[in-house]
Amino acid sequence: MPPIRVLIVDDSVVIRQVLSELLRSDPEIEIVGTASSGSLALSLIPELKPDLVTLDLEMPGMDGLETLAGIRKLSSKLPVIMFSTFTERGAAVTLEALARGATDYVTKPTHAGNTESARQRVREELIPKIKSLCTPHVSLPQLPPVATVAHARALVPIDIVAIGASTGGPNALADLIPQFPVTFPVPIVIVQHMPPMFTRQLAERLNALTPLLGRRPRKERS
Repeated sequence: MPPIRVLIVDDSVVIRQVLSELLRSDPEIEIVGTASSGSLALSLIPELKPDLVTLDLEMPGMDGLETLAGIRKLSSKLPVIMFSTFTERGAAVTLEALARGATDYVTKPTHAGNTESARQRVREELIPKIKSLCTPHVSLPQLPPVATVAHARALVPIDIVAIGASTGGPNALADLIPQFPVTFPVPIVIVQHMPPMFTRQLAERLNALTPLLGRRPRKERS
């Protein structure tokens, strides 16, 4: 199997160097190029034909969201992993990127160039995601629609619906949760592997998409 071709997009020369070094340490990954701006990345993608792009969010000029939109115009299926600093704003913008078509995210350490533990954490998080997104998967059977799940309760007692999500989860949940009718009769529990700050942001986003969560009548003020 040929190595996975990765394009790194980040305005920081240190981050580009660190990521290149970390990813090259795996023989199954090849760095086909780096870009210091979104506009440069968009010009390189047709030429380099990467299998995956790592994309910074906060860049001068064309930011990560604008670059992501440009990538999606070039290819709807090219995996894009957002590489964002772990901050309140970073969490919100990262979820916005996921909603706009980013495939996954990895938190960028604030001192990735100086701390070996930070490098190791990025290596352990990023490389498995790259391999997972770029390895052919066996097609799974189509899941039944939400309406089928609701009707199944009439035949089999259901006390709770549990949803587990991993890579691509936020995007999938944004499509799935609004399908539940407001009259859905049992509680829904969602398990998504991500840092606490991101889970809160995700809950708020889902809450805004569906009548199921937090839609109780407001009390009138006197």
